[in-house]
Amino acid sequence: MKTSRKVILAIIVLVVALTAILAACGGEKDIAVIARTSGSGTRDAFESIVKSEDGTSLKDAGLMKGAIEQDKTSTVISLVASTKTGIGYVSLGSVDESVKVLDVEGVKATAENVLNGSYKMQRPFVIMTNKAISEADGLTAATKDFIAFLKSSQAQEIVGEEGYVRQDEGATEYSAPTAALTGTINISGSTSVDPLMDKLIGEYKEIGGAAVANVEISKNCQGTSHGISAVKADEVGNVIGLGSSAVKAADEAQISHFEIALDAIAVIVNPENELENIGIAQLFGIYTGSITKFSALSAA
Repeated sequence: MKTSRKVILAIIVLVVALTAILAACGGEKDIAVIARTSGSGTRDAFESIVKSEDGTSLKDAGLMKGAIEQDKTSTVISLVASTKTGIGYVSLGSVDESVKVLDVEGVKATAENVLNGSYKMQRPFVIMTNKAISEADGLTAATKDFIAFLKSSQAQEIVGEEGYVRQDEGATEYSAPTAALTGTINISGSTSVDPLMDKLIGEYKEIGGAAVANVEISKNCQGTSHGISAVKADEVGNVIGLGSSAVKAADEAQISHFEIALDAIAVIVNPENELENIGIAQLFGIYTGSITKFSALSAA
């Protein structure tokens, strides 16, 4: 009986030891670095803002090899939500309860902190049209009317309600057209602006009523670069582009634009991640590959 007990005890000790060894061998998993694809306005803004301690931007340093690139805001969110070691960045207005938003440099990502400038991870939402067509008054009647709505005080009410920072300067009240409009408006561009645009289209249809009932609004949002290309190629005057970063100087000659909102770029992790705050230089380290473990952040 004593021998039997000794054997059982030895087995228990062995199992405990093996468990400890296996746990040690497994160790902490690497951070799953999730980014947007090239051509995304959100990526362009994020990589311009994120810098090392010496001021080198992520855009200049380059994204690490092995980063998981996604072409839509929604897929970044779903991937972070399903990956315990995941980290990503998205429009604050698109965040849901499936992910956790980190403070950046000790500042929460809120519309108020974007407005007062304390939250540095921010960018504009931009409405774009073909400059040559716009300046020649060549936009279709339906497109021109919808642009008038997008510049209105009613549109800014929606911007505020959806959690973005309003751009009220120059906004005027929109009134439904006196004569019924027809035609198709083609909207292309940022997946970050897309959810806000859905709300704006709904409000436009409600205010415009019967006068805009026969205006068809078609959306194809695949990223800011797609919106820029569509606007430049417009020959009809019915294309509106959506951008989630400032228009570059190189595109100014071909694009008319205005800012409809300011938005925070939210840094997101899995809800099970204990991290609450992250520094901009730490983000640089993660996205260039020099920081590979979340434990390195708490030790810094």
